[in-house]
Amino acid sequence: MMHKVMLIDDDVPMLKVLQQMIEWEALQLNIVGTTYSSAKALHLFKETWPDIVITDIGLPQKNGIELAAAFRSMKPDIRVIFLTCHEDFHYAQQAVKLNADDYLLKDQLTPDQLEQSLNKSILFLQKKSAPMGQKASHYNRELFKQGLIQRVIDGGHPESTVEYAAGIGISWGYPWFMLGVVNLHYSSYETLYVRNNLSLITYAIYNIAVELSAAYEGITPFLDQDNLIVLYNYRLNLADNVCPYFQRYMDELRSRTAQFLKLQLNIVTVNDKMDLRAVGNCYHQIIHHKHGFYEGDDQKVADMQLHMQRVFLPFPHGSLDAYKADLERAVLKNDVHCIHDMIVSIGAKVREKRFEPNEFVQEVTLFLRGVAMMFSGRKADEARYSYLSAARTLEDVLELAERQLVFIAQNKQGNAVSSAQEPKLQQIQQFIDQHLADNITSIDMARYLYLNSSYFSRYFKRLTGVNFTDYVHQYKMTIAAKMMKTSGQTLESLAMGLGYSDRTYFSKVFKKYIGMTPSEYKTKYAVNKYAR
Repeated sequence: MMHKVMLIDDDVPMLKVLQQMIEWEALQLNIVGTTYSSAKALHLFKETWPDIVITDIGLPQKNGIELAAAFRSMKPDIRVIFLTCHEDFHYAQQAVKLNADDYLLKDQLTPDQLEQSLNKSILFLQKKSAPMGQKASHYNRELFKQGLIQRVIDGGHPESTVEYAAGIGISWGYPWFMLGVVNLHYSSYETLYVRNNLSLITYAIYNIAVELSAAYEGITPFLDQDNLIVLYNYRLNLADNVCPYFQRYMDELRSRTAQFLKLQLNIVTVNDKMDLRAVGNCYHQIIHHKHGFYEGDDQKVADMQLHMQRVFLPFPHGSLDAYKADLERAVLKNDVHCIHDMIVSIGAKVREKRFEPNEFVQEVTLFLRGVAMMFSGRKADEARYSYLSAARTLEDVLELAERQLVFIAQNKQGNAVSSAQEPKLQQIQQFIDQHLADNITSIDMARYLYLNSSYFSRYFKRLTGVNFTDYVHQYKMTIAAKMMKTSGQTLESLAMGLGYSDRTYFSKVFKKYIGMTPSEYKTKYAVNKYAR
């Protein structure tokens, strides 16, 4: 029996790699659709109704995890294989339970690995008849849990909320609640994972929390975007010490996350006695106001009213100017120890004055962007700036800021040793120049050099610091930008000449590497050849 397969990746050459990698028909598989767009993927899914989907996780708009959830809501027995770029993703495999058949690393993907994953999916499809109802009901229960926590956050009527909870098997038989809010320590996250995997890793932590809660009566974890919420429904009984019980659960959650995912957590535990109506307001206060910014990663709140009354001083604009000259000199000299000492000094001053956290983070971000513009020869990586704005503690902010300054110091213009004289790289560059109008893949390049494709991918990344696909895109977009300034070619003609048959995809790639759309770039930079 032939099974239908759909391929999704926003990198068009990667789709070509997948199609070329194995003999699909020999496995009784038929590729019924390929797309680089998550929006188009939903329409294509309804048209082709595939049995197996292979999708990149890091898609714009809807990511691969969200797509998989949408597919499963339409077809509960769909099999999913995820693709990812991150080398350390194996940490998450022990904990993530998304009914995916496998997680494959793009840069290390081999035909054998792909065939093994597909055979696993085929086996599940052959045995699908019995457990499908259970899987669908599990998915539906998760949707109802989302509805329940939304009622709590919105401050819904307690009696109807408790009744709703009972309908999905959650017993809230006591009037009192404790609240835990769990977030990532982003400076630990960014050393192991990429930003596109953030939702997936958050889901992994949620699954750890759910599994752990089976041994703790009254404790129920929920997921609200990138925040993990833990509610403990308890009976007020002087014979039982309920606070240590809840804290023990949180400590074990922290420990298991470190064990499985190698990540630190920021946990706020509210031990103050609350009824259900008060939980939503308490949660909003924790999320929107960083009252525990100076308390570290393990904050225990015994009195929420007192906690909210803490006053922060406004952060005066330009307060970092006193450090600017010394930090710029340290970046220029690549003096890592000096950068560290100055960040520690800034942290000590901010902690002493207890400046308003969001204002401080905003000033730090502006300062870092200024230093990057002055020294860095690379396009700014926005991931670290997004982590800065999301960080919940001063410690996390300082670690991220220090890491960004060290990164700028070690990657400033003129700092890197050129590898242009490397013989193999000259051959690669020559091949790219000769095939500008083609969609060159790492497999094509490996064949030209008579190398194993997996070995070539690792070799190229070690040689240049980027993967081959990014290198080709960057090179072509640089050419495109130059041609827009001097050539009268239409956008369609320019895109075709560089191997992009789809204008929309070309514009998307151009914006990714140049920072603006082709139209914006042409308006801003193109020279009017008729001007006098």
